Amino acid sequence: MSGKVKSRSAANADSMAGSVTCNERILRDCHQLYTEAESGLISVAQSVGVSLLPPRKKITVMLMGNHSAGKSSFINWYIEEHIQRTGVAIETQGFTFVTSGRKRESLTGNATLHLYPHFKPLQEFKGVSEYLSTEISTSRQKRFSLVTFVDTPGLVDGDMKYPFDVDQALLWLGELCDLVLVFFDPMGQALCKRTLNIVENLNETQGDKLRFFLSKADEAGAESDRQRVMMQIVQELCKRPGLNKCGFDMPTIYVPNPNKVPLNSDTV
Repeated sequence: MSGKVKSRSAANADSMAGSVTCNERILRDCHQLYTEAESGLISVAQSVGVSLLPPRKKITVMLMGNHSAGKSSFINWYIEEHIQRTGVAIETQGFTFVTSGRKRESLTGNATLHLYPHFKPLQEFKGVSEYLSTEISTSRQKRFSLVTFVDTPGLVDGDMKYPFDVDQALLWLGELCDLVLVFFDPMGQALCKRTLNIVENLNETQGDKLRFFLSKADEAGAESDRQRVMMQIVQELCKRPGLNKCGFDMPTIYVPNPNKVPLNSDTV
């Protein structure tokens, strides 16, 4: 019997060390199936003249809605870091990828496309590449290590001009992302026609990805007011043939603000 001891690494060594979660490891292993130098699927595909991209290591979630609907605030709350500017004005004028990493960094358009090769066709949309950016955060809150958020420009009707074709860019991103969260603001902008048109077009081919939320629910007044606002939004959505379906679900959400004076307070 040999006296040599064969060392074996634990199957969940990364998880035991606390550096990589089980879900992260699964996504990473799927990625490695494509990228292994000799036997990976990319190498096999190249041998038969087919070009492949490896699957993304994280779930990509796009947030869309009218301006000041709370998209950036939701991202800040989720990662527990003030990484995106928020306000009543249109703060997000381009597309911002928010992801986790080992150090805090901000990347511009070309670097963003290099980091996300799946999104390189975005540069074919005139003017979009100048309005692309990436914010890398070290946050490990919730499931952020598994998610890449795509914060999108706030949508408005009227004479507002965007530096690129925002409708087509959103439709293209909606097809590529894994999940699309649509935020409706109860404070007068919920029925933005541009938002409804894009949602209707996305629903034709990507309906299973769409999730609707009534954001800023704490600003909608009493419960009866919230119900009235939700009914108005749902009725407007259901006027669109593709969105008129049974079991329509639209949860209400809001980001708690401890500095905000309660509505029933006697303080003026």
